[in-house]
Amino acid sequence: MMTLTLQISWLFLLAIPIACIAWTVTHEEVFREPREYCTRRSQEGKSLVERKFFYLFTCEYCFSHYVTILFLCLTGYKLLMDNWAGYLIAGFALV
Repeated sequence: MMTLTLQISWLFLLAIPIACIAWTVTHEEVFREPREYCTRRSQEGKSLVERKFFYLFTCEYCFSHYVTILFLCLTGYKLLMDNWAGYLIAGFALV
């Protein structure tokens, strides 16, 4: 188990790439075409599930949740507890 100071340091360090990835995908010019496609599909989709799925790629806050889950899986980072609850706490703290 990491010390609380080390856990907090990791929390702030992991938040930086998560925010950068979420911002880049949802706002920057390099992803404009896929984002416009997703925007169209989120507005014109036939089912609620389809509209919400494609909206995920246009909303920075929504997309950051999924990026956070990916980073938690890749790093194994847990906050305060060394079990599944640590993943849950870390997930909400990073978003």
